[in-house]
Amino acid sequence: MNLWRLPEIVIAPEVIARPFGFPVTNTLLCTWITIIALVVVFYFGTRKRDMIPSGLQNALEWLIEALLGLVESVSGKEKGRKFFPLVATFIIFAFVANLLDVFPGIDTIGTVKVDELLKHGIQPQPIMFLFGDVSNAIVPWFRPPTTDLNLTIAMAVVSVVVTQGFGFAMLGGGSHLSKYFNFKALFTRGPMGIVEFVVGLLEIISEAGRIISFSFRLFGNIFAGSVLLAVFAFLLPAVANIVFIPLEIFVAAVQAFVFGFLTLVFLELGTTSHSHDHEEHAAHGEITEKEGVAAH
Repeated sequence: MNLWRLPEIVIAPEVIARPFGFPVTNTLLCTWITIIALVVVFYFGTRKRDMIPSGLQNALEWLIEALLGLVESVSGKEKGRKFFPLVATFIIFAFVANLLDVFPGIDTIGTVKVDELLKHGIQPQPIMFLFGDVSNAIVPWFRPPTTDLNLTIAMAVVSVVVTQGFGFAMLGGGSHLSKYFNFKALFTRGPMGIVEFVVGLLEIISEAGRIISFSFRLFGNIFAGSVLLAVFAFLLPAVANIVFIPLEIFVAAVQAFVFGFLTLVFLELGTTSHSHDHEEHAAHGEITEKEGVAAH
């Protein structure tokens, strides 16, 4: 008989309840917990708004100022103010969602699989601690939200759709669509126009690929970290807490920042007109030519 068995690794989230026939998964429950936690923290951190901030208000103001400074350093003050709400929301939400993995009870408290217990001749009890051959006969109630591919894909879709929305709003429909369907270049730039037209079509594929890369990067890193913590918690409980939990906190912060920062970069690229770049290059060429003539 084993003292314990390694936890069962399941990629898909598991349904833990069906109120009114609506399936609630363990990742959906933790998504709600993340949202509630953020609402509570920001409510208590902003309700007083003292002129000289302290405590939670001071920490939140520092966080917001740091994120706003980051966004404005990339996109400038005018566009940065518009991009800030989405980018900051992604970073803060993803970090807290990733961070749930290090809290006690995540992946370890849940509903006992009665069938597994009965196979081993064990009668289920209202409250039980599982060990031995049935130590992994459990459906956990809590699982980090970002280990659910449904959530990361939804976040990636929001990122791409909002980027396109900003592109249409700031550049206009014609200018924005010309980045993908550059018919003008076919008639004005000769052979290079064909290249630019093909590059525009490749941009469409790139937009679709961005959804895949965004979602799987965040999902893969957090899911792998969750599995790592679970496995080493069973093999070396004390060592896992000392070594891997700080590492998981670092990974949670890095992955949240990467998701938000890449969204910011693509927002900036999506609201920059290609024709504007061509005009700059043309103007630069004219200035250089004039300087050459003046030198002669």
